[in-house]
Amino acid sequence: MAIRIGFIGCGGIANGHMQRLEKIEDAEVVALTDPNPSMMERLQKAFPKLAGVQKFADYKEMLEKVKLDAVGIFSPHTLHFQQAMDCLDRGLHLLMEKPMVCKVEHARKLIAKAEQKKRVVLISYQRHYMPQFRYMREIIQKGELGEVRFIAALQTQN
Repeated sequence: MAIRIGFIGCGGIANGHMQRLEKIEDAEVVALTDPNPSMMERLQKAFPKLAGVQKFADYKEMLEKVKLDAVGIFSPHTLHFQQAMDCLDRGLHLLMEKPMVCKVEHARKLIAKAEQKKRVVLISYQRHYMPQFRYMREIIQKGELGEVRFIAALQTQN
């Protein structure tokens, strides 16, 4: 039986998550939420599997109307806390884009709620395990670069 997933936010990062999820046989995205209908349409065009999924402008309506097991929260950072709390209140597991929330007190409340509900909250900090980042960490830890006092990095998309 597939894990039924809903997306909150269908912007660019949702595309990357969908690329990975469509390769997982036991995962099925069944609903999309975004206040901008064109974002949902763009995601559906990119992934034919999403053609018949339910779409909503308001995530709360999705939570009320669709049977879900988990939700991916890919919305603007300032919205994460309330969206995550609403999902946890409904007993859903979460994958959240970084940052998890914008305030320390919200992080504490979210963690406590997840523990109380016995639900998984996964934050998408995937780059820690990429070979190039692991390599840089290793050579810094070995002291091969001397004392590192400052690092500047630039990462772009497209």
